[in-house]
Amino acid sequence: MSSEKQSIWWLVGANLVYSLMAFLVRYASYIDSFKVTLFRFAIGMAILGTLAITKKITLEFTKSFILILRGLFGGVAVFVYYWSILNIGLARGTMISNSSTIFATIIGIFVLKESVSFLKMFFIFLTLYGLYLMVGSGAVGAVNIKEGIAILGAVISGAANVIIKKARETESTHSVFFSQCVIGFWLVLIPANLIPIKMNIGGGFILLAIGVTAAVGQLMTTYAYKFNTVATASLISTLHPVFNLVIGLTIFNEPFTSKSFIGMVIVLVSCYMVVMSEDYTKKIHKFIDKKAKELIIKQGKK
Repeated sequence: MSSEKQSIWWLVGANLVYSLMAFLVRYASYIDSFKVTLFRFAIGMAILGTLAITKKITLEFTKSFILILRGLFGGVAVFVYYWSILNIGLARGTMISNSSTIFATIIGIFVLKESVSFLKMFFIFLTLYGLYLMVGSGAVGAVNIKEGIAILGAVISGAANVIIKKARETESTHSVFFSQCVIGFWLVLIPANLIPIKMNIGGGFILLAIGVTAAVGQLMTTYAYKFNTVATASLISTLHPVFNLVIGLTIFNEPFTSKSFIGMVIVLVSCYMVVMSEDYTKKIHKFIDKKAKELIIKQGKK
């Protein structure tokens, strides 16, 4: 199996881990998004710092500017994502957040000069249509302030994904993630300590679990970005809202319609097709070439 195909499975696994993290955020809704974000980044720094001290990994930084950008955009995107889950709902907040797919793809075309075939572009728009069906009729039209903030977060998240791809050209997985943790930590440090909260030891363990799952998912995603285009990686990330929709339905009793089910199927099929489109295209070309050669041989015999 090629490195690209292996990285696709890494992305699928990362989205499962992210869904577990989102479940924990929704479950502990009494903890504000500033504290959740702070713990995510603090635990990420702790994990990477421990690995660096024990010489399991090496933290080296080549291009400071792009790493700072990664931290700024990624830090804000993470906060808005947690905020959306708490203020809009697990399923709906995730759906809007993952509309970053189209923003990442468009930005990737202009910034990274990535080529996107007609077939992939078709499934990009088909995926967005699937997400629209999953969100429901209320996702388009009159956008309230909360939805507007969530959409802005999606745009920032799309830019962050492009920056990850660019950063992976010169930086390691660990360095890219560490930069997000450090910059993000400073962004939310003060506001996280201004909001009072009563939290027992159970809440502390939940925050710990959120930080650990976030770190694992982020490392898996950042590693996979080295072997995939932004368009492909972003489309695989649409599995995340599908997983969260199921969690929202079965655990938190969030509304679920037939349109949402159809949208989920469209997203799954689109993700599969965008990954396998090149393989299918090669097979089609081989089949056409084979038939063309057979026809030429037959014509020659005549």
